[in-house]
Amino acid sequence: MSPSDKSDTFVQLVTATSLAEADLWKAVLEASGIPVHLRQEAIGAVLGNTVGEIAAVDLWVPREQAAEALQILQDERVEPADEDEPV
Repeated sequence: MSPSDKSDTFVQLVTATSLAEADLWKAVLEASGIPVHLRQEAIGAVLGNTVGEIAAVDLWVPREQAAEALQILQDERVEPADEDEPV
C-alpha cells in the first residue's frame, strides 16, 4: 500500500529518526489497538544503522485515531530526570 493509497484514510503521524525508534513507536501504538503503517523503512533494513534523513521512517495511522495515537506517544515518552532533583 503506497501513501497515496492511504491518503484518504491514513495520515502521517510522526517521523522517527531510525527504524528501531519507529518499531518501538509502532509496537506501543499497536498494543493500544491502533494500526500503523511504516513508510521509508526499507533503507534502514537494508543498510542497518544509518543516520540523518536517510534513516527517517514515517508512521502512518488511521485519520480518526491520529489524535489518540499522538497522545499515546506523548504519554509514553520518558523525560530525563533533572540532575538537581533527588531520585
